[in-house]
Amino acid sequence: MAIAVIEKAILIIPKTEQESLFRLLQSFQRLELIDASAESEQSFDSSPAEILQWKDSLHRIEKAQVILSTFLRSKAFQKLKDGRPVMTMLELENSAQQDGWEDICADVLTLDEKLDSLRKRRIKLNKLMTDWTPWKDLSFNPEAIVREFNYSDLYVGILKAADEPEFIEAFHSETAGLGHFESLFHRSEYIGAALFFPREKSADVKAFCKQYDFSPYNFPFDKMPAEMLEEWQFEEAEIIKEEANILEKLVILSPQKETLDLAEEFFSNLIVRADAHKFQAGTKSTTLVSGWIAKEDTGALKDLLQQEIKQPYCLQFSDVEENEIPAVPIILKNKKMIRAFESLTQMYSMPAYDEIDPTPVMTPFYLVFFGMMVADIGYGVVLLLATLLAKLWLNPDKPLKKSIDFFFYLSFPVIAWGAIYGSLFGISLPFTLLSPTTDIIPILILSLVFGWMQLMTGLAMNVYVKLKKKDILSAFSGGISWMALLIGLAILVISKTVLTNNILFIAGVIISVLAVLGIVLFPIAESKGHRVKGLMKGLYALYGATGYVGDLVSYTRLMALGVAGSSIAVAFNTIIASLPLPARVTLGILLAIVLHGLNLFLSMLGAYVHGIRLQYVEFFGKFYGGGGRKFSPFKTVEKHIYIHENESIITQKTEDLL
Repeated sequence: MAIAVIEKAILIIPKTEQESLFRLLQSFQRLELIDASAESEQSFDSSPAEILQWKDSLHRIEKAQVILSTFLRSKAFQKLKDGRPVMTMLELENSAQQDGWEDICADVLTLDEKLDSLRKRRIKLNKLMTDWTPWKDLSFNPEAIVREFNYSDLYVGILKAADEPEFIEAFHSETAGLGHFESLFHRSEYIGAALFFPREKSADVKAFCKQYDFSPYNFPFDKMPAEMLEEWQFEEAEIIKEEANILEKLVILSPQKETLDLAEEFFSNLIVRADAHKFQAGTKSTTLVSGWIAKEDTGALKDLLQQEIKQPYCLQFSDVEENEIPAVPIILKNKKMIRAFESLTQMYSMPAYDEIDPTPVMTPFYLVFFGMMVADIGYGVVLLLATLLAKLWLNPDKPLKKSIDFFFYLSFPVIAWGAIYGSLFGISLPFTLLSPTTDIIPILILSLVFGWMQLMTGLAMNVYVKLKKKDILSAFSGGISWMALLIGLAILVISKTVLTNNILFIAGVIISVLAVLGIVLFPIAESKGHRVKGLMKGLYALYGATGYVGDLVSYTRLMALGVAGSSIAVAFNTIIASLPLPARVTLGILLAIVLHGLNLFLSMLGAYVHGIRLQYVEFFGKFYGGGGRKFSPFKTVEKHIYIHENESIITQKTEDLL
């Protein structure tokens, strides 16, 4: 239930050490900056021209990365196996400045521009060839022929194929039988034609052609279509060769993407560092930086500054004041196993600084509930082996690593509950403590018992939180009284169902009555001077007992999902067993893998979602408010690599400790 103790750090250094300080703090990665610029006498923003230059470089790098990514062979599994490179800040800076990223970037962008230009030209050539291929057999230039005629004129163009018969008849009528229609080519939707007619009919024929959407031939080239088509085909072939050559060069350059990745990391860090300057304050000669830091990291920061900052400086740490609590960021501090389940708390809400971390209390319940809802030895072993192999062979990024740990720990309760249910891929084993097919009622009762235990734990946490805040009356009214009521009701149920005992029954009645009185009367004591208001508040709180009934019923899903998953597995086995023997040992094996894989996925998905629902609604609702903010340190971007600190200066990070 640990939340790391946070302190406020205030650092004043000479302005000449300003850039060195921000570089150190970015590499340190364990200080969240506080905006102190309102108290500053000066603006400390980096040069806009310099930042624009960095952003322009970053834009060019990102564009080149996208281009090379399309030619880089996928090595996703190899990357998972090798993990991200780990470098110091100095190694990253030296690499980015010495690896010639600018030349790589320029070559890639130049080749891409040339490739784009060639592709555009090829598209234009394809359109020209598509448009003019039908005219390839045209052996004369219409304009040249017209100039040789004294009394005749000539139109060459295209016409809708459907209009051809009507057009020919109308054309002959328009030219009084003196015109001649010559078909040049036919296509499915249009035809090419040449119209010969007396020159004095030119105006009438022009108007007539417009009525039928006859489009005049207009070949804007000096040569004939056949000659131009030949040239275009030759040019297209040369372009294809040149494109292939450029693509080959880009493939050769594609491994250099790693160099661009480091350059991107470098410039991204510079921009983040420049943006962090807005948080500082100071005078013409000094710079003031303040921030939140975990108490256990203060020594590391002191050692770092002593070694790296050569001029005199002032570093001061102070405890969090009460009025600062809402602004304090939260760092969860748990053992390795519990850390795997911190994501569940974070999805709900980080705890406030004066609250407790619910993760350690929630984790055992979530493990039990998840296992109970999947409950199969075979499924658990598959999950265990998959995550174990991933842990041994892969070196994934931190979020994925946490997810692998998460499901690794969940595999054990799945196996344990599978043993209790005697289920191995839906096959009933000889040893069975509870059968999901015949012991439905006992499993249902067990689900309610687990629900009662978690509600009691939630109320106990409520009491702990209230007592921690010295709110004793609220601890009794909102926690102890309800715990007593649940205990009293549990005794009543036991006295009538398990141990028939009148004394036990009377004890349950007495405890329940006292609990009800506490629920109603303690709010009256809390509402000093407003007794009636307190009474109404107590009566309304008592009405909340119906909510506890709903909470308990909600835990029946533990039984429902476990039984459903088991029944589906049995049904799949029945389907496979019904196949003929040859099919059973061939297709049946593949079918078993697919069907049980599907059931495993659905069972885990249901257990994951419903397990979270029980924690968020039934459990957290009893004591946990949240509303905290996750610690957000001033750090490097770490998009492609991880930055590690100088181990001779800085101790190992808390998150890597067991």
